[in-house]
Amino acid sequence: MIDPMDALAERLRDALNARDMTAFRSLIAEDARWGDSDLPDGRACFNRNDIIATYKRLLHQGVTGTVVETITGPAGVACHIEIEWLDASDRRPTLYQVFLVTDGLVTRINGMDDRELAIEQISN
Repeated sequence: MIDPMDALAERLRDALNARDMTAFRSLIAEDARWGDSDLPDGRACFNRNDIIATYKRLLHQGVTGTVVETITGPAGVACHIEIEWLDASDRRPTLYQVFLVTDGLVTRINGMDDRELAIEQISN
């Protein structure tokens, strides 16, 4: 029997790599958050619709990401993502997207550069 977090990691990887926003949406809780700002300035997402809209906007702008590794822990999934930007001059080419999970759905997304910090977040 496959571990539920491993199954979720596989579904996240498949949805993100296929750029399938319908499949990705099904993995996110309605009240999920992404980003730290409490200001409505477009840098934070306050629900599932905001998250999907942000991913779609980035895809429309030509940004693509490929999940090259998933790491699971009791609190969620960390995805190592290689990113291709149209204007790569000042953009980071790789990051870790941490998907914190409650009751089988993503409730929080955090982006970070450091693998160890990403693992620490999903280990708690």
